[in-house]
Amino acid sequence: MEFRHGLRTNEIESGEKVYLSAKTPIVVFGAAPINMGDMSCVNQPTLIQNVSEATKYFGGVNKVEGFNISEVLYSAFQLFGVAPVICINVLNPKKHSEVEVLTGIIVKNGMAKIEKVGIIPSELILKKGGTEESIDVLNYQTSFDSNGYLEIYFEDLEITLIDGSVKRLNPKLVTPEDIIGQIDIKALKKEGLELVDDIFTKYSVIPGAGIAPGYTHDNELRTIMNTKFQSVNGGKWKSIIITDIPENVKYGDAIKWKKDNNAIDPEQILCYGKGVLGDKRLHLSTLVACELLRGNAENGGVPCDSPSNKQAKVSKVVYKNEDTDSYEEMGLDERQAELLNENGIVTAIQTPGGFMFWGNRTSAFQPGGTTEKKDIWIHAKRMIQFICNTIALNNQNEVDKTMSKMKASAIRDDINQWLSALKSEEKISGARVAFRQEDNPEQNVANGKFVWAVAFGDVPIGEDLLFNVKNTSEFAVEMYKN
Repeated sequence: MEFRHGLRTNEIESGEKVYLSAKTPIVVFGAAPINMGDMSCVNQPTLIQNVSEATKYFGGVNKVEGFNISEVLYSAFQLFGVAPVICINVLNPKKHSEVEVLTGIIVKNGMAKIEKVGIIPSELILKKGGTEESIDVLNYQTSFDSNGYLEIYFEDLEITLIDGSVKRLNPKLVTPEDIIGQIDIKALKKEGLELVDDIFTKYSVIPGAGIAPGYTHDNELRTIMNTKFQSVNGGKWKSIIITDIPENVKYGDAIKWKKDNNAIDPEQILCYGKGVLGDKRLHLSTLVACELLRGNAENGGVPCDSPSNKQAKVSKVVYKNEDTDSYEEMGLDERQAELLNENGIVTAIQTPGGFMFWGNRTSAFQPGGTTEKKDIWIHAKRMIQFICNTIALNNQNEVDKTMSKMKASAIRDDINQWLSALKSEEKISGARVAFRQEDNPEQNVANGKFVWAVAFGDVPIGEDLLFNVKNTSEFAVEMYKN
């Protein structure tokens, strides 16, 4: 034995585990105005936590028309004040851009504005109006206004007219197939939805909800997206998607569209209508996703609440009338919205408190459909995913360690302790965890397979409140007794 003389201390592990919840950001797929930010942000998950990062990568948090990622950043930061958002821009300047000729652009007080979005400043070619004389790039500066239009400032104040050409991104060229993506066999480079599995590896966050506003009317995209998000990283993490019924579907056809397009899934929230705020039209999937993120923050990261009857942050809800090619207000009342809710569709209605989301059910809910509780309630589906994700996150380091009975019991006790805390906060109604012999037969144990049985109850949503009120004379009689 080694000889020692003096005082020493050692740190001893307590064996107690503190359960941590991972951040669960919105994950949005689509087109971003990268011409205003970082042109290299193509098919790579980009975590945005504040306005500064939104500006650096995507030009800011203003809604730039035609770019759905811009819409999500505007809604998240400007309307709901939530973060983080993971943006996966599939718009590729090499594929989704066009060259346009400029003619007779007026320059006033040394400034010209090109009122088109998506212009790539580095591809700008300018000439003095009506001539072939080129204007050197060193003789002007560029910036973007809040609409995404390019402003050009000239040092030569005698320039009054310019011609030339621009290369501009065209988000209309982005297709559902671009969002579905693929894996390049030669380069092994992932694109589109294939990048979902890279999110946790890159940022240590679990996707909270997947959206692709403006594209999820496509059946193939919606189906593949749903599969990807309910089995992230080979099934380790679980999440939902939020989708939209097309903007040109009338109220009377919304339920039929859902059934005809098989938009029926427990891991999907299906929305109807577009929200309007000022001159901006916003997909309801965008707004619901932001509300879910806001609700998570309000409840300490626990998705125990429903988006229904929460502020939608809009002034009206519209659909596009194809006969008139214009947007018309839907003005649904509670009974009309109730019919949509009965068929697993979330919308928004006017209430005394303003425009509110209306609907507690996933798209799996409909007459004759599943009655499984965890699959028909939005909050129940999100809570079971949250509990599965949190248990997996906090016990990953137990894989491949020796599993004694004491160790198995310690894992059970840690989960029980965490669930008890959720119960004390009234985020679940109760829970229990068991490590039972019947679930762990000798042959399975010998092969390194162990099972813990976890049961919990969510706190029910008060969807239908009834107060039975009667007029009785007993109180009048009581009043005259004295």
